[in-house]
Amino acid sequence: MPKPYILKRPAGWHARYFVPLVLQPLLGSRYLVLSLQGERGDAARLSAARIGYVLSRVFEWMRRNPVEKPKDLLATALAAARKKIDLIIELPDGTRITTDGSPAENAAAERIMAERERIRLGAEAPSGTGVARPASAGRDPMSARIEKHLSYMRGKALSEKNVLDSEYTLGLFVALVGDKAIGDIQPDDVESFLAMLVDYPANASKKKQYRGLLPPAVLAKARSDGASGLSLRTREKHLDRLRSFFGHHVKQHRLPFNPCDGYSVTTKAQDAERSREPFSKEDLALISRNLISQVPHEYWGPILALHSGARINELAQLKLDDVEEVSGIWGMHFRRKTKNAGSRRFVPLHPEVLRLGFLDYLREVRRYGFDVVFPGIHDKAGEPGDVIGDWFNRTFLRKRCGIVSPTKVLHSFRHNFSTAAERAGIPDARIGQLTGHSAGKSVLRTHYIQPATLPERLADLSKISFPEFKVLVRKAALFEHYLRRTRAVGERQARTPSDARQVISK
Repeated sequence: MPKPYILKRPAGWHARYFVPLVLQPLLGSRYLVLSLQGERGDAARLSAARIGYVLSRVFEWMRRNPVEKPKDLLATALAAARKKIDLIIELPDGTRITTDGSPAENAAAERIMAERERIRLGAEAPSGTGVARPASAGRDPMSARIEKHLSYMRGKALSEKNVLDSEYTLGLFVALVGDKAIGDIQPDDVESFLAMLVDYPANASKKKQYRGLLPPAVLAKARSDGASGLSLRTREKHLDRLRSFFGHHVKQHRLPFNPCDGYSVTTKAQDAERSREPFSKEDLALISRNLISQVPHEYWGPILALHSGARINELAQLKLDDVEEVSGIWGMHFRRKTKNAGSRRFVPLHPEVLRLGFLDYLREVRRYGFDVVFPGIHDKAGEPGDVIGDWFNRTFLRKRCGIVSPTKVLHSFRHNFSTAAERAGIPDARIGQLTGHSAGKSVLRTHYIQPATLPERLADLSKISFPEFKVLVRKAALFEHYLRRTRAVGERQARTPSDARQVISK
């Protein structure tokens, strides 16, 4: 359901709703700003929620069906929502759907829609395949198939960031190429889309000059202004999501081929060129001098990444019970959503991490009632590691430290760790035990947590040092303000019903 953003204007309270990307060309706007007609307080929030529910039904209808006069349909729906009466939608085949938002009414409407979809699609076996294929599978508009694909992705429990990224890519494709029937999408359309991405500006929705413009207008303005387009890596990600979307429909026998086949954005040489490189000694000294944040994950994240060689997603997912003492050695269990089975491991805490007071910090976190090492980042959109990585790469590294090389990012700490370990004479197999890289017949899987090997691992870690990385010992109380505020936010959210949280503007 579109979430309302409550606005106070001289004419009274208004609610702003985001229009799905695939429908923006149809309605000619990115947002709908609607008056709440003099209502205030809880009454205004309730009215905004009611309108949001009606909009969700209308948007869903527009995605599935051709609409000659979308603005008239929208006006009728909004009038019904404001008058607090039932919304009646008449389908092209004469079926009338009436819903007032109650569970019973909503379920009935869904059954009607599902039955109509089943009858419309039907089924027939294409010659020579022996596999049933919907008769009109290729005639569905792409926008309708996008919704089903996103539902399928959510059903597989993929991360919400993954789903949102796919929704953006597919919506951008429809906005720039057109909402064609999925069976009419040809390789030329993909080629045209990739050509447009060369000129399409990055983060267009966040830039003032493109505010309020639809994607085609954004592209035209960017071309006229001579603005730089998306990077190779970003364009490659868009192509990968498109390829996954069409590949899924090929497997369903809805399409005879994947129109993305044969296309790539980067060459092997370019892939090798953009590989990560470790930080120099000067870089490490500069980073350590500027590492003064009072936000726990912004302080401890880089320190742990450098001294453990762990991936940032592995560190961001740590819970307090993942850090424990085994046979007298403190270490971290990496066992939750690792990159692969071989990445599960127990890594001792580096002596420098202990010297800086990491265990004292964990005791402080536990005292405030949290069960995760880095509170606050799990409540935000996307993977928790993205919160740390985005801050470090975009804000800390580029703006505060002035390190602008695109090959130097937070993941570079992992390269520093492996390089220092190799120079310390540690065998590759034992480096793999620490970093989660496979060596030979998956040494990692047989050495997850064998107490006999822990002293050896700790000895290996102690050989790895970064004398140029000098961070002052800071008291755990440094993070009290952040922990107290994060706990207060969690308690406030726990007291607020979930349906009210969707309406309250923050």
